[in-house]
Amino acid sequence: MKGKRMSALATASLMAMTALAAMPQPAMADEEKTVINIWSKDRHDADYVQKKIDEYNENNTDNIEVNYQLYTDNYTQAVDMAVQSGEMPDILVFQDQMFDKYIGEDQWADLYEFMDDDMKEMFKDVIHEGYNEFDGKLYFIPTTGVTCRLFYNKEIFDRVGIENPPKTLEEMVEDAKLITSELADEGIYGFAENMKSASSGLNRSMIVGLQRETGAPMGYDFEKGEYDFTTWADELKLWTELLSDECAFPGCESLDIDPLRTQFAAGKIGMYMSYSHAEPGVYANQFPMDSDKWDCAPIPTAGGKEVGKQYFSATSSYMLNAKSENLEKAYQVYHDIFTTEEYLIGYYEGGYGVSIIPAILEKAEPSDDFKNKEWLKINPETDALLPKPPHSAFTSGMIVEGEDMFKTCESIYYGGADIESTLQDLTDRYNKAYQEAIENGTGYEIKIENYDPMNPTLQ
Repeated sequence: MKGKRMSALATASLMAMTALAAMPQPAMADEEKTVINIWSKDRHDADYVQKKIDEYNENNTDNIEVNYQLYTDNYTQAVDMAVQSGEMPDILVFQDQMFDKYIGEDQWADLYEFMDDDMKEMFKDVIHEGYNEFDGKLYFIPTTGVTCRLFYNKEIFDRVGIENPPKTLEEMVEDAKLITSELADEGIYGFAENMKSASSGLNRSMIVGLQRETGAPMGYDFEKGEYDFTTWADELKLWTELLSDECAFPGCESLDIDPLRTQFAAGKIGMYMSYSHAEPGVYANQFPMDSDKWDCAPIPTAGGKEVGKQYFSATSSYMLNAKSENLEKAYQVYHDIFTTEEYLIGYYEGGYGVSIIPAILEKAEPSDDFKNKEWLKINPETDALLPKPPHSAFTSGMIVEGEDMFKTCESIYYGGADIESTLQDLTDRYNKAYQEAIENGTGYEIKIENYDPMNPTLQ
């Protein structure tokens, strides 16, 4: 009896264990999941991206949790600190300055190590040696394109009798004065720019106009192989007027881009300059504004000069942290969220950026803004990929004494510094830093024989 009873107990125990194994098991606790951290600087597409990440977190079967964080006002500082502390996220939205600064430190992963043939075929048209591919390694894949444009309020223009957007910077100054003089009593002003950060404000406005006006991106003459900022004098004289009380929205010197957009959407600003990919989504979703009230045009230049192309940058790109402990899973997240047709079509159709992927352009139905506002698109007559000047090509290796080009410009248009002598000093300091970088081996000579600014070539 004892043996039979033990046998019965054993059988019952075995049946209970079998039944337990067959029962659905609870999901592993969050702390046991692999967390992939993504950092972004882009507010304009944040809702769209977060929605896609939420869907991935809910549906992926790989026990991965994606943590998405925005650093819209201090992205570069956050990345710098993360590099120094060894706390970099697994995936980062591409940003030129940070990419250039840390590529020499093997910070970014080579995507070719993970890509299959289908992926290489899909994105072959946006891979450029000297831009995102270096020495046979691919560091980021752009999926949309952006440059900078002048954005203007059509209703305000109509009210003061301005028929067309300005083509020269001189016309722009006069238009801004006219709007301010006639409508300031209603709190409406001719011009604004997000000048709280000189680099942020100028990189989307004056610097871009100067590329077409002088043919020397960021003050660097690629044929001569030297910097020359003295060619910025005419532009800065006009910018000093443009930012004066006669033209500008009060408080531009402390204005961020989103508060500026808020005022533009409210009909308080006649003109400003910014990135072409962001504004359609901003005014459709973030700060609602009727599409028929605004449009964009090329950034005006001093005297209407046009001797070179202005940059366009391939956007919606992501860099993978090569030092991540979860690099393979980070690539899996990047691939499964950001490179799918569904994601890329939705991104373009949602107005978050202009696709530059042929397969997406064939299938997508973009918003009316992208259909009807021709200057939102990349235009080969004005826009091109430009080579990198020394301070961008080897950011960490070229140390400029004193204020950089952006703060130096600020000392002119807000501080009243003498234009000619200040720009000559800026030229001398950048050339000195460039030559020292070459001599120290932290940089190298950048010179393109027979460089044509209207038909620029990458190095």
